[in-house]
Amino acid sequence: MNRRIEQALNAGRLLHDGSLDPADRVAGCLLLLYGQQLSRIAAITTGQVSRRDDAVFVRFGQHDVPVPEPLGAALPELIRNGRTHAGVGTPARTRWPFPGGLPGKPITASQLGERLRALGIYAMPGRRAALTDLAARLPAAVLSDLLHLSAGTAVRWTHAAVGDWSAYAAAVAREHVHQT
Repeated sequence: MNRRIEQALNAGRLLHDGSLDPADRVAGCLLLLYGQQLSRIAAITTGQVSRRDDAVFVRFGQHDVPVPEPLGAALPELIRNGRTHAGVGTPARTRWPFPGGLPGKPITASQLGERLRALGIYAMPGRRAALTDLAARLPAAVLSDLLHLSAGTAVRWTHAAVGDWSAYAAAVAREHVHQT
């Protein structure tokens, strides 16, 4: 099966299957929708998640990124209710949506990867598919700012996705001139 189709099916299952552990659902979605590395997902803090009006946002880089529903409901719920598989001695409230086995520490990337692999979600192909899709839709500078990628990495993903954003700034400038 095509990797992109497989990842889309996995993302759909994570978004809608309420029988899955909420932490696994959210972590898998952050991987498959935003192309985040497992180490970054594991280290996300509750301070990186915000709510304004009726929308939920997560901050990976310099800017808040909107979180679509139903992930927009699952992420604050995970923060509010915690993880069901926290380690012994883990405080009831923690700054980590994905607390680890050691009190006060987040889950490790390898533990998170094992949990996702048990669901048939593999980090490298999932991240590759997500970044390829995002790079085809967004200019490298925007991708870099939103997802906390280096400029060079964002440019490489954009080229790999065959996204040509050389005219993006000119198009935005033309649009801005016509709106004023």
